Amino acid sequence: MRFWEIGKRNLKELYRDPVSLGFLLGMPLAFILIFSFAFGGQDTRPISLGIVDEDQSQISAVFVDCLESIPAFEVSSPIYKSQTEAEEELNAGGLSIYLLIPHGFGEAIEHHQASKLTLAYNQAAPMLPQRVMPIVREAALGFLNIPVPLNVELSEKQVEIKDEYINYLIPGMAVFGLMILITSVGGIMVRDRARGFLSRLMTTPARPSDFIFGYTLPFIPVIIISIAIYLGVGILMGLSIIGNFGLAFLILFIMGICCMGIGMILGTLAKSEEQASGAPWMFIVPLAMISGAWWPVEQMPSVIKSIAEALPFIHAMDACRDVITKGVGFTSILPELYWFIGWTAALFAIGIVLFRRSMAR
Repeated sequence: MRFWEIGKRNLKELYRDPVSLGFLLGMPLAFILIFSFAFGGQDTRPISLGIVDEDQSQISAVFVDCLESIPAFEVSSPIYKSQTEAEEELNAGGLSIYLLIPHGFGEAIEHHQASKLTLAYNQAAPMLPQRVMPIVREAALGFLNIPVPLNVELSEKQVEIKDEYINYLIPGMAVFGLMILITSVGGIMVRDRARGFLSRLMTTPARPSDFIFGYTLPFIPVIIISIAIYLGVGILMGLSIIGNFGLAFLILFIMGICCMGIGMILGTLAKSEEQASGAPWMFIVPLAMISGAWWPVEQMPSVIKSIAEALPFIHAMDACRDVITKGVGFTSILPELYWFIGWTAALFAIGIVLFRRSMAR
């Protein structure tokens, strides 16, 4: 039970530093407020959609009527007859996104052939395609009398997402908040080494596992409280949790453990407290950005996406978003779950090996 005594001591040290603890919990909340006020709430208003009908057929006119009847859209008037007109309006800022119905659309539909619809948008509004594309797709499938794939479970619940951006933002910000644990775990280990406390502990009969659990267990309550705060604030700001709350909580909890593993490696390798507290920020914020904490990774270069997909953070964000917004079950997120659980196990294994080597010096 030596690890319990070490853990209690570290728990006291952690909560005696209200500035670090407040920063740990407060910084993600500040980001949530900033980004939600900047980009949230926009889903409550209809999306202004321009339509270019190059086909000018009876079938294309009926399809345009179908789009105009969708409450989520406010179709710009008049309907453009050429793409050039819409492009001029887009460049002038009078239009943010438009749908191009090409020549031959009506004939292709008549002969049951494939036809391509194109969405063009202003790059200053990167979230618009993600909102418009699924609605247009369902409208097109319904127009063609093709059954639209529906999740029966969600259909029965009749859950309405209040703000799609908040549902996108909160899981990403929760993972970002847990990434700050890296600096906290690493910092307390380096601080104890600098004060000589760790050296004195190493003269006792304590085993390496006692140190490892003693330095990680105090952060378990921090992880639980952090997740509860992020999701709680999200709910107050309009987060709609369609799926299993417990499953979303579990995903974020495992991600917190993963971040503690990184922090343990950092605490073993860092030479000073300044390195432990400053160096991680060189990769925490960029990793959060490329992992989709604030905006979709689809807008990023393929090389950046490949790097993000090799790391655990984007998998945790995607799995949490799928559970919260789409209501998917445990089996549906298993590939993502396996990925960041594997990362967690690997990071802890590396951390344990490095820590044992440092004790042997």
